[in-house]
Parts: sequence; C-alpha cells; structure tokens
Amino acid sequence: MRAGGAAVAPLSAPPFRRYLLGQLPSLTGSWAQVVALSWWVESLDPKALGWVVALQFLPSLVLGPWFGVVADRHNRRRLLMLAECGLGLVAAAYALASLAGVLTLPVIYGLATAWGVINALDTPARRALVPALVPPHQAASASALTGTVLLIGMAAGSAVGGSLVAAAGVTAAFAVNAASFLADVAVLSTIRPGPSPRVKRAPRQVREGLSYVARTSELRAPLLTLALIATLAFTMQVSVPALVRQSFAGGPAQLGAALTALAAGSLAGTLVRAARGMPGPRALPLATAIMAGGLAVTAVAPVLPAALAGLAAVGIGWSCFLGTTIAILQSADPRMLGRVMSLFALVLLGGTAAGAPVASSLATSLGPRAPFFAGTAAAIAALAVAAGRTSTRPRPSRRERPAAGPLGPGNRRTPAPSRQE
Repeated sequence: MRAGGAAVAPLSAPPFRRYLLGQLPSLTGSWAQVVALSWWVESLDPKALGWVVALQFLPSLVLGPWFGVVADRHNRRRLLMLAECGLGLVAAAYALASLAGVLTLPVIYGLATAWGVINALDTPARRALVPALVPPHQAASASALTGTVLLIGMAAGSAVGGSLVAAAGVTAAFAVNAASFLADVAVLSTIRPGPSPRVKRAPRQVREGLSYVARTSELRAPLLTLALIATLAFTMQVSVPALVRQSFAGGPAQLGAALTALAAGSLAGTLVRAARGMPGPRALPLATAIMAGGLAVTAVAPVLPAALAGLAAVGIGWSCFLGTTIAILQSADPRMLGRVMSLFALVLLGGTAAGAPVASSLATSLGPRAPFFAGTAAAIAALAVAAGRTSTRPRPSRRERPAAGPLGPGNRRTPAPSRQE
C-alpha cells in the first residue's frame, strides 16, 4: 500500500494533475499520427520510412544541447507552449497536404524535419518542467506517472489511428492530432509551476553541461546504455510496420493492434516502475534483459499473436528501462537539468535517427525479422554494460555522507533509493 501511495502521491499537486490532463489528448493524437504516417510512407516506398523517422529525430543531435541551455535560461512552461503550438501547425500541414493530394515523399521529408526541430526544443523543456510541478521527493514518481500517461496515449492513439486510417484515411488522423494540441496548450496556460533555476547567459554553457555529465558516472553510464538500446533495439516505428505488412500480410488494423500491444506492455511496465520509487542498482539490467527476451520472441514468432506477445514484453522492458534512466537523470543538479535532459533527448532521439535507416535497410535486404535479431544482440550488449555498472558501483568513502539531495556539480552520488530492486 505504501508503494502504491507513493506512486500516485504527485497527483495531489494541482499543477501536475493539470499537466497530465493536457498531455493525454495530445499524446493520443500524436500516436494516431504515427500510425497514419507510417502506413502512408510504407505504401509509397518501404525504404523511405527509415529516413522519415531519422529526419524527425536528427535535429536533436544538432540542436539538442543548445536547446537544453535555452530551457535552463528561460521559462520552461512558455517554451513548452511554444513548442506545442509549432507541433500542432506541422500536424495541420500534414492534414492539408493529404487533403490536397500532395503528400508526397519530398513534402513528408520537409514536414518531418520541421517536426524534429520543434521536438528538439519540446523534449528538454518538458523533462525539466515536470520536477517543478511536484515536491522534490516526488520527482521520480511524477516522472513515472508522466510515462504512464504517455503510454496510455500511445495505446489509445495506436488503436484510434488504425481505426481512423482504415475507416477515413490518413487525413483524418492528421487532423485529429492537430486539434489535440489545442487542448494541451490551453491547459498549460493555466499551470503555475514552482520556481526553477534561471541560469544567466554565459559563455561555454553547452560545454559545461557536457563536462558535468562526463565526470558524473551515475549519469554517464545510463546514457551509454540508452545509446545502444535506442539505436538498434527500439526501432519500432520502422520495424513493426515492415513485420506486420511483410511477414503477416496485415493491414492498418493489424498495425494498430501491434502498436497497441507494444503500448499496453509499456503501460504495465510503467505502472510497476511508478510503484517502485527511486530505482535501485538492479533496475537497468533487469529491464534490459526483459527487452532482449521480448525482441527474441518477436524475431522468431511464427504467427501474429506470438509477435504481439513479444512486442508486449518489449514494451514492458522498454518502459522500465526508460523510466529508470529518466529518474536517475532527473536527480541531477537543478541548474544543469535542462542540459542533462537535452543530452537524454540527444541520445534517445539521435539514436533513433541513426537506427531507423539501419533497421529499414536490414528489413529490405535481409527480411522484416532482421531488425529484431539485431535489436536482440544490441539489448544483450546493453545488458552487459548495465550489469557492469552495477558490479563496479563505487562505495562511498568514510568521509562521505549519504546523498540526500540532487547530484550537485561536485557530487557524483545518486540519492539513496527508497526501495531496492
């Protein structure tokens, strides 16, 4: 009961409740768009899907660290509202181009790039805003609840997207997503978050953030593991449509079902992550092992139901892994949080950008199951890194007091976990 109470304690904060309320329709619409866009690009040219996903995430590699500094300097709520407005306009452009019959690959490439640039600002602003909506001791649970809502939106959006595309075409899904951002911006305008550090403009602030992460092993190791997973093991926007269409002769409804299974597993994993509190040393290895098993099952699945079970396991492992990584990173020095979370976005989205063309090429040249075999190998390698981090975890010296607060610039220790995993 105590674990369950701790998991939902952030909901007692009105700003956080409002934030989640605005996120749900926006996330549902965004995942409806993922289904529609994946299906449309796959029908135009299966090889192009990897490049579309890459263009959506590549700007985070170039702009992510600088946007992290922007998030540390300015009002994060206003930055997030600006980004949400921009994403809504891009979704509206998809809908109008589809309605006019001009949604060709060059147009998609341009809109995907615009989406990626705006998303590079959205991610650090959002991740740095959440801790300011709740008391400090509830930040880990708030992050897990945010992931829970994301996955509810993913599951609902995948189902809605599959149904909309099958019944009314891709234009309807794009239009629904554009409208959903209006609700999110309206709710964000009513939120008054707690005070957050406003770093003054100074030279070399991007380099300062990189140096802070590089010398803080508790932040560096999860990012290295995330790089392996994001690049080769979680290429679902490319690998799942190819698997459903080519291996199981499925249509939009089957694609929606596959993404829904992935989201449902992720939701289950996130609920477990929320109830566990601050992650212990075994959290990353366990989550990575679950991912490796799920990818292996999906790779050899003879029928679609077996693949759905494997995808659900992948979702469980991925959400536990991602929630653990975010909780660890959000324990960073608040003055550095925007930059730390921008590096998280750089690794996550940049890894996805790099991995998407690789997965697309593997599916085209070796078959639709090849990305899942590659992902299994990458997850096993990440497991070795995560397990090595646990086994070589340094012990504090006698002079060191147990860490009770965030990781300051000179403190490499994480807060003491509330519950070991």
